[in-house]
Amino acid sequence: MTKPLSIDDLYTDTGTFDQQKVLSVLQSKIAFTRDNEILFTMDPTKIKTRDVIILYALAKKVLKSNSKIENEVITNAELLDKTKINKNTVNVTIMRLKKKKLLLASGSGYELPMFKVNEAVSLLSDNKTE
Repeated sequence: MTKPLSIDDLYTDTGTFDQQKVLSVLQSKIAFTRDNEILFTMDPTKIKTRDVIILYALAKKVLKSNSKIENEVITNAELLDKTKINKNTVNVTIMRLKKKKLLLASGSGYELPMFKVNEAVSLLSDNKTE
């Protein structure tokens, strides 16, 4: 006879994505300031816009999962400010990522859903951004 499930059975201390995998993809492309600001260590205009947005979303997810920031929502304005990529290019790319469910609407912005983290990492690993 199996014991009945309780809500405690659904809690985890390990997180719900492979942080080491994400950090290895971010390494050499993203840096964090002591104020938990996200900086690109390479020119984002020289990388595929899709990859830039995914890198940024993953960086915010890592910061949030380590309780360094309060939320991981990214906005168009934030992306434009951080990347200096053309507004139309950012908007079109966000729409494509939303269509593939790599970004979901969240409040006044978007976030990378937990169930798409591995897919996002694979996309970045398959398409080397260097």
